[in-house]
Amino acid sequence: MIDYTGLRDLLRERGHDVPDGDPPAPGRPDRALVSAGLVGEAEMAEALAAYLNIPFAGPERFPAAPLAAGGATLSFLRQSRVLPVAEDAGSLTLAMADPLDRDAVQAMGLLVGKEICLEVASPSDLDRAFDRLYGKSGDGVSVRGGEAAARTPAEDGPAVRLLEDLVRTAISNRASDLHLEPAAGGLRLRYRIDGRLMELGARPPAYLTDMLIGRIKVLAGLNIAEKRLPQDGRASMNVAGRKIDIRVSTAPTLNGESIVLRLLDPERGPTDIESLGLAGPVASALTDVLSAPHGMVLATGPTGSGKTTTLYAALRRLNLAERKIVTLEDPIEYRLDGVNQIQVNPRIGLGFANLLRSVLRHDPDIIMVGEIRDEETARLAVQAALTGHLVLSTLHTNDAPGAAARLMDMGIEPYLLSASLRAILAQRLVRRLCPDCRTMEPSEASVAERLGLEPGTEIGRAVGCARCHETGYRGRLVLSEIMPMDSRLETAIAERADAGRLRSVLDPDLSMLADARRRLIAGETTAEEVLSVLGGARI
Repeated sequence: MIDYTGLRDLLRERGHDVPDGDPPAPGRPDRALVSAGLVGEAEMAEALAAYLNIPFAGPERFPAAPLAAGGATLSFLRQSRVLPVAEDAGSLTLAMADPLDRDAVQAMGLLVGKEICLEVASPSDLDRAFDRLYGKSGDGVSVRGGEAAARTPAEDGPAVRLLEDLVRTAISNRASDLHLEPAAGGLRLRYRIDGRLMELGARPPAYLTDMLIGRIKVLAGLNIAEKRLPQDGRASMNVAGRKIDIRVSTAPTLNGESIVLRLLDPERGPTDIESLGLAGPVASALTDVLSAPHGMVLATGPTGSGKTTTLYAALRRLNLAERKIVTLEDPIEYRLDGVNQIQVNPRIGLGFANLLRSVLRHDPDIIMVGEIRDEETARLAVQAALTGHLVLSTLHTNDAPGAAARLMDMGIEPYLLSASLRAILAQRLVRRLCPDCRTMEPSEASVAERLGLEPGTEIGRAVGCARCHETGYRGRLVLSEIMPMDSRLETAIAERADAGRLRSVLDPDLSMLADARRRLIAGETTAEEVLSVLGGARI
């Protein structure tokens, strides 16, 4: 902080006529005096140096050639009016128009990893020095090895490097999403790892917030100037030698724009049915129904339960040269070679129902509908399944029996549903016990009774270590159940059975509860995880 009285007295000693009372305008006293024309900016720079007891840097102090300064971009140096004037193995000296700009000082310190020494310079002198050293085409230059070098927006710079570091950290920790949330104390960074949000590392300098958000928007092709409305886009980055696709979503909040990056790593994407980790009986039943030439196969579960991943794996199995596959997605998560993928866009009339009508005229063999949300889409999907197409889709219900009941509630006639439906798969994701610290212990009596285990059955327990960030878990696995169409299910649907009765015809060995028991006894997850996802289900 600058005390007006002390600065005024110092300026009077230097021959300036500065009035008593309050500063001539709100804000910093030094800036108010310059704005009011009472003191020139050059004289104020010298006075500020004396007031802060740090050296003053005149034009003669500026270097004859640009200094490396860690590769800082000219756009940052110009915007912050920071000029590197001397550098050695242990320190970097900066001439600044505002030596009280702690964010800029901190950013340079992080960039070079050296002690930062400060001097005060006139803003006009700094601007002329930038023009002399780097030329007048400000933004396209970075400092490298003592000379100005042309650069593209994707090269160097604090915001660029920060974004690369954040994405690299996310990928190395198997994060599915990166949340950037402006807060009163700076930018809050959280990573969704194994379905849970956690903070890793320190918050970046506050001054980088706008630069980082702008960088992300440029990569995703979003409107940088628009901060009032949500925006969605896609980007890609090369991290650790491989390409990472990123889905970007922005939203205006009280403290600024919040951004979520969905990280789509091809190496972690769906490969085939076997790699999904479905229970053996469930995987076998799913493989059988996918061999049918037509009919409807549904994947159900809440948001984030891996339904789309399962359908992608199914498409990879079905993707042969003699088959035409068309998908209707919102959004497109992964790009599949040989598959015709269409992005739904309701704002221009491209909803699931409208697109499904058009797709049927393109002679497809297999159709994937991202989600059945209404009766119209459900009826079209059923009709497509009845007319010789294999239809894959998702539905938001808690379990497999609930999906059949939901379709009847939507208005699908039971005879059409029983004729078109091949199977319903339901799934949940639970955290996998860390193999480095997990232990086995006898189950509690209440837990054993709830899950149908023998009293005292040994099951897994979470402990926590450095490898799993002290959570006790590392990675996730899928709990699943499948209800294939058979005579009992067909009869129950024909009689408009509710979800409870439909569950009674589900093969117990194909239920999610049976899968959960197998996982617990194998030490793959914990009872807490199982009950957290099955607590609302009928078990």
